[in-house]
Amino acid sequence: MLGLDRGLTEHRLPTILGKKPVKQSPRRFAPEVIDKIKEEIERLLKAKFIRTSRYAEWVSSIVPVIKKNEKLWVSIDFRDLNTATPKDEYPMPIAEMMIDTAASNEIISLLDGYSGYNQIYIAANDVSKIAFRCKGVLGVYAWVMMSFGLKNVGEKYKREMNLIFHDLIGKFVQVYIDDIIVESKRKDEHLLHLKLSFERMRKHELNMNPLKFAFGVTTRKFLGFIVHQKGIEVDKNKTKAIMETRPPPNKKELQSLMGKINFLRRFISNLSGKTKVFSPLLRLKKEEEFRWEEEHQKAFEEIKTYLAHPLVIAPPSKGRQLKLYVSSNYSTIASMLA
Repeated sequence: MLGLDRGLTEHRLPTILGKKPVKQSPRRFAPEVIDKIKEEIERLLKAKFIRTSRYAEWVSSIVPVIKKNEKLWVSIDFRDLNTATPKDEYPMPIAEMMIDTAASNEIISLLDGYSGYNQIYIAANDVSKIAFRCKGVLGVYAWVMMSFGLKNVGEKYKREMNLIFHDLIGKFVQVYIDDIIVESKRKDEHLLHLKLSFERMRKHELNMNPLKFAFGVTTRKFLGFIVHQKGIEVDKNKTKAIMETRPPPNKKELQSLMGKINFLRRFISNLSGKTKVFSPLLRLKKEEEFRWEEEHQKAFEEIKTYLAHPLVIAPPSKGRQLKLYVSSNYSTIASMLA
């Protein structure tokens, strides 16, 4: 699989002045894990994502991750290199704004990048920084293409997607990392929008995953929500996960629960007021006792009751009048205009 044209972009790995290269020691693995690592190395070599390496400047170690389907994902421990790499402060898109825009269209198509990060070449002078060591006969390899786990790869990928689709974004294209959505106000213009989008991908050799396409749909899950022309709905799996959650026995479990609830905050009126009773528990120090009382359970049940019949949110439409309803409270602040 070819990557994006080198004339368009390459990923560079600058390091902070004074940071010395680190060569991590190889880790020990069970024989059956080593066999799976060999298979994955062969796959990456065949795809030309990696190559053999000599005289590597930085060397990281492998952290194999076995997925549920028993396939192995070769993760690399880039922590030392990432610590020595300055942060790229490129802004990421705001998901809620993208969801609102997608919901106001009559028809949409969703596309997914094929091994997105692996489509950007590493600058030749920096390949020696992203070598990784495999114990025994496997040797040392280096990434030729951008790899997961490296600092700034999300920012880099987003920057290049914005560069490729710069004049289409905001008209009929939205890009969220490697998810591309082509959206049309009218069905009769959607084929043209798709044609222009694919021409742009072909021009810059951007590869997409045909197994994850959804063409010409009116209702679709997007960034965790169900979007259609009438508005935005909660994914039932998200509410089910909250409804079936048992009372949290400790602070960590409560934090996890709050993460699930906050994801749906747009659909819960006065959420800050409903959850304020949890604040003292979330502020507990390690040595303090976690006690889930009746008042906490009552607040939790109120949230579950609210989510049993969630609203359909209609996104704002350009040119239509909006009304702002304000409700004040002495103890909570949900939003602030500044």
